[in-house]
Amino acid sequence: MNKKDFLKNVDKAINYGWGIKVFVNMPDLPKPEIICNPPENVSGKREYYDKAYDNNMKLKTFDQISISGIQFLNLK
Repeated sequence: MNKKDFLKNVDKAINYGWGIKVFVNMPDLPKPEIICNPPENVSGKREYYDKAYDNNMKLKTFDQISISGIQFLNLK
């Protein structure tokens, strides 16, 4: 997953009022963690994801952590 595609999906969630599920790969875990952001938090989290992750969705401060996917979370 690249940052452009990831943020495009985040923007879609914001436009539709949806939450998101973010799949985060950790070095010592066999499966990704799933982080849920409710609709009210997505705008703020967009800024965080944009600043904290590089274009390949690796965490800038620790590149062994990465985002591998995003899904919409419709809580309405």
